[in-house]
Amino acid sequence: MTLPAPAPHEHPTLAEASAVMRKAYEQGWISTRDGNISVAMSDRRGFLVSASGVVKHSLVPTQFVFVPNGETGAPSADAYPPPSGELELHRRIQATVGSGPLTVLHLHPTHTVAALYAGHRLAELCANFPEVTRYTRVGADVPALPATSEELAIACEAAFRPALGPMPHIVGLDRHGVVAVGRNPWEAFEHVERLEHICRIVLSAGLPSPRMSDFSPTTRTEPA
Repeated sequence: MTLPAPAPHEHPTLAEASAVMRKAYEQGWISTRDGNISVAMSDRRGFLVSASGVVKHSLVPTQFVFVPNGETGAPSADAYPPPSGELELHRRIQATVGSGPLTVLHLHPTHTVAALYAGHRLAELCANFPEVTRYTRVGADVPALPATSEELAIACEAAFRPALGPMPHIVGLDRHGVVAVGRNPWEAFEHVERLEHICRIVLSAGLPSPRMSDFSPTTRTEPA
């Protein structure tokens, strides 16, 4: 007797991916329906991405959508639930690796977003903190672009394909969040956690932000 092939939501990594999103919500790095995550199928015939608008603190494996490999990488038109609005971002970054397991994780960690908003360049900010640089490569920041847009997806893909050096583990999105990659969901989560920890330290130090340094102090003149 031939047994049916397992459904996509039986992918063994999806329980970890769901747990990661619940943990991100507990950390305050996303609100109820924010953030998204995708995991590659072990045979690389496609990937599974969290559905659009689902409640992340109660995410379960059945709330993932299978996206086949291909030029468009689109699920069927009648897929329900529909895939994340950041599908193009996940499709492009999943394609940068092409083989082996991969998780793509998109979150909005508070202190990292604050550091970007203050004008910090994340790679430069982390350069003096060996607990980050030893395990996590921070890439070039992505400028502020509309969420779910193709422009954002293209810019993220470019950040993960540097002209020189190895592929980073995480990049920051100005006014938005981060995208991290890992061999599994918890590895991707750890890259976000390390970067967020350092951003919190830097902001807590109360140092002037690079953005403020762009403004020259006004010269005060005493009355004659």
